Amino acid sequence: MLFSFAVLHAVKCPMKKVILIPLVATSALLGCQDSEKTQSQDKSAITAETQQAAWVGNFKGTTPCMSCLSRCEDCPGMAVALELHEDQTYTLTRESLSGHNDVEVLQGVIRFKDEAKQQLELQNVQTRNLLYVDLDNQQLEIRVDQTAKRYQMQSDFVLNKAV
Repeated sequence: MLFSFAVLHAVKCPMKKVILIPLVATSALLGCQDSEKTQSQDKSAITAETQQAAWVGNFKGTTPCMSCLSRCEDCPGMAVALELHEDQTYTLTRESLSGHNDVEVLQGVIRFKDEAKQQLELQNVQTRNLLYVDLDNQQLEIRVDQTAKRYQMQSDFVLNKAV
C-alpha cells in the first residue's frame, strides 16, 4: 500500500512574515516500494523451491521380479518402496514376494538427467535405476536401463505416490 503526505515547513522572511513551503516526503514512499519488491521476490523463491521439490515423497508398487520384463503367472513379483528426499537422496527397498531373495535396501544420491527434473537416476543401483517422474498422476515409471525407454508392459513398472 502506498502513502503520500506533505509536510509544511515554516520559513521566516526578513520582513517578519511566515511563508509556508510544502515538502513532499518521498523516501518513505520509496522504502515502502522496496519492501514490497523484496516480499514479492521472497514469495517467488519459495514458490520455485516448492515446485522443484514436487518429486519428493514415498512411492510404492509391485513390479515384476528382477529377471522378468512383465508379470508372470507363477511369480508374484517384487514389492518396491522408494523414498525420494528433498536433499536429493533416496532409500530404495525391494522385497521378493516369492520369498526367494532377502529384502534389499539401497541408499544413495539422485542424479537428474534433465532440467525439468522429470528424469532421474538412482546412483548405486545396478538395475532398474532410471525413473520418469509423472507429477500429474503422482507416479514414478521405472524405465529400461541405459536407454530410459519404456518397458513393453509399462503399466507393470509404475510406483504410485503414497498419500
